[in-house]
Amino acid sequence: MARSLSNVFSRSQRVPDNPAIFILGLGRFGSALAEELSVQGVDVIGIDSNPRLVHECNEFLAEAATGDTTDREVLKQLGVHEVETVVLGIGSDLESSILTASHLVDLNVPDIWAKADSDAHAKILTQIGVHHVVRPERDTGRRVAHLLFGGFKDYAQFDEDYGMIKVGVPEKFVGSPVDLDDMWERFQVRAVSLRGDDGQWVPIKRSCVLNQEDQIIVAGTPHRLEQFARRHGRTGGV
Repeated sequence: MARSLSNVFSRSQRVPDNPAIFILGLGRFGSALAEELSVQGVDVIGIDSNPRLVHECNEFLAEAATGDTTDREVLKQLGVHEVETVVLGIGSDLESSILTASHLVDLNVPDIWAKADSDAHAKILTQIGVHHVVRPERDTGRRVAHLLFGGFKDYAQFDEDYGMIKVGVPEKFVGSPVDLDDMWERFQVRAVSLRGDDGQWVPIKRSCVLNQEDQIIVAGTPHRLEQFARRHGRTGGV
């Protein structure tokens, strides 16, 4: 089913900071992304070839349609080329993913995000012209591995050699002003943010005195962060 989505665009104009986006494929990845974006106030238009998935996501989508994304004319009729950002959530069906991605590139969509299920899949999507390729299963697996054995409460990786962790304040840093330069010289990590008793995150300054109940965000390479957390970190706290 293909239909005009001009009503969605007119609603989106009232929220200029959150323009409408398309999500093609409403499986686990696409539906979770659509729901979270909707919570943030984004008008999400979801398309899937499976009517059941479209129905299940209808309650949090600004607009939903059943359609074959591998059909270029269907994409045009739905107005995919009229938005800034399109997310391609099809991963397991390699042929459908690649063909849909090719159509999006041909339609000159300015910002294309696509899910890949393997390195080869990611490489093909990049070669086609997809702007951003994500590997959710791989990235989640890495994150869980760090949480299991890294000695910290939360972990986020932004590049191959840079990430951040959340840990309790190490005992040796409790009760004295933070020496950020010394921390870097000794551990090659840097404390960047602090959450105190009031629950608010604030930048760490050299004058900060850390308490045992505080939580801190520390940045550095994954290897150095793991070393720091295993030797000095605490995962206690909320």
